[in-house]
Amino acid sequence: MRRYSQNRYFYYFLILFASAILCFINLGEPPIFILDEAKNAEAAREMLMANNWLVPVFNGELRVDKPPLHYWMMMISYKIFGINAFAARFFSAFFGLLTLLSAYHFTQKYLDKKTAALTAFILCSSIFFVQEFHLAVPDPYLIFFLSFGLFNFYDFYKTGKQSSGLFFYFSIGLAVLAKGPVAILLPGLIIFLFLISKKELKLKNIQQLKPIQGSLIVLLISAPWFIKIHQLTMGEFTRGFFLDHNITRFSSEMEGHGGLPFVTLLFVLLGLLPFSFFLVQGVLHGWKNKKTDDFIGFSFMVSVVFVVFFSISFTKLPNYPMPSYPFLAVLIAYYLKFVLNGETGLKAYKISLWILFGITVLIPVAAYILLTYVEPELYSVHLSAIQLAILPAGTLLSIYYFKQKKLLESILALGFCYMFLSLELFQFIYPGISKSAPSVVAKQVMKTEDEAVMYKGYDPSLLFNFQRTFEIKDSKQQIIDFVQSNPDAMIITKSKFYESDWKDENTEVLLWQKALFENYTLVIFKLN
Repeated sequence: MRRYSQNRYFYYFLILFASAILCFINLGEPPIFILDEAKNAEAAREMLMANNWLVPVFNGELRVDKPPLHYWMMMISYKIFGINAFAARFFSAFFGLLTLLSAYHFTQKYLDKKTAALTAFILCSSIFFVQEFHLAVPDPYLIFFLSFGLFNFYDFYKTGKQSSGLFFYFSIGLAVLAKGPVAILLPGLIIFLFLISKKELKLKNIQQLKPIQGSLIVLLISAPWFIKIHQLTMGEFTRGFFLDHNITRFSSEMEGHGGLPFVTLLFVLLGLLPFSFFLVQGVLHGWKNKKTDDFIGFSFMVSVVFVVFFSISFTKLPNYPMPSYPFLAVLIAYYLKFVLNGETGLKAYKISLWILFGITVLIPVAAYILLTYVEPELYSVHLSAIQLAILPAGTLLSIYYFKQKKLLESILALGFCYMFLSLELFQFIYPGISKSAPSVVAKQVMKTEDEAVMYKGYDPSLLFNFQRTFEIKDSKQQIIDFVQSNPDAMIITKSKFYESDWKDENTEVLLWQKALFENYTLVIFKLN
């Protein structure tokens, strides 16, 4: 093993192999039922069916939530693999693989192979980070292009290589097409603060970064579509996207996704489990060494800017700080390398392990309660919570190796148990849970070709899983008129609308199924 590890490309192939398994395993098996996945995958499907590559639509209506990059990639994937869950998620997994490889590549270039391997290992072990690359959402694209772009900026800053500068600006342009102006704002803020911290915010230094040429590249990549969509929708997309989904998201809570500033830090701790429990040591170690090692200083700046920015944002979601995870992983890996080399105290490492063990003991218990009592529809799979016992078991094994003074084995035991759980989640647990999703159960009572109409509220995943759009009616009279023309039509709604408007009517309820982890119940019924 040691002989092979001396090979220049050994770790590249090892990371490629591990990340391919983690990102692609059972990619198409769990059907698409999560709200965000459903809307994005269906929008791409409708655009492909209409040969429409410019205007995002969902159920025939303009969708102003996101720019088009992930729609385009899904449409290309649909053409290759067909319209299915695997195709919708394919490029998310692909960019996950590239994210892990690029994190290793630049870390070994500017630090060393040991720290780089630890960085990739930490990211591969982070269940919720890897899980993001199993979702048909725009975030995997943003995570890759922002992190890859920032790594290339640092390479451009250190070496002056024109190719790195081009990769940086090209990546930022594509990141804008993935998520919008935040892809310019955050890198710009990071670079500005980094240069200030280095006392290099001078005109000469700024000119060396070629900001004018770079801005032109970013605009040439991203601006044409934004201009065209503004024209095609007479400004409706521009107003909805820039005002509602950017400015309003930052300045006020949207869709119930809010919380106190520390919530973002909790998201980071959850997203980088288990090694997030060494995050404090990693950040403090990075702070101490930020002046002696530019790469650590840059990773520190990226991490702080992302966490602080999304802490003060009024809308908070777990995926928002994820583009900074490769840099946070660098800081944690840098600390762990010093632990392995015996160059820093082990007391903090030991305390973190015991805290992690105490928390992981509670995770299987919490999952059992959730599946048994909070989500009774999932009672049939409630015993799958037992599989989560691998977390405290793996942590305990890590503690055992630590006591035996086998520090590398302690780190490996911790990471491998989380990777194994990721494989269990993707291969067995998530597919089992998804069987109770309303859009999956609905296939038992409804076929794609059946006449159906939606009344006020519905489950968006029905559209993708039945590969069709539905008319939406907002009044009882519209439904009655529709049924008179289509006597066998099914009516799809939410329980609250059924209870308020149809409960006293002569109806036949075909399906009454609570949505998974959402606060509504889907109802399908007929009028007699």
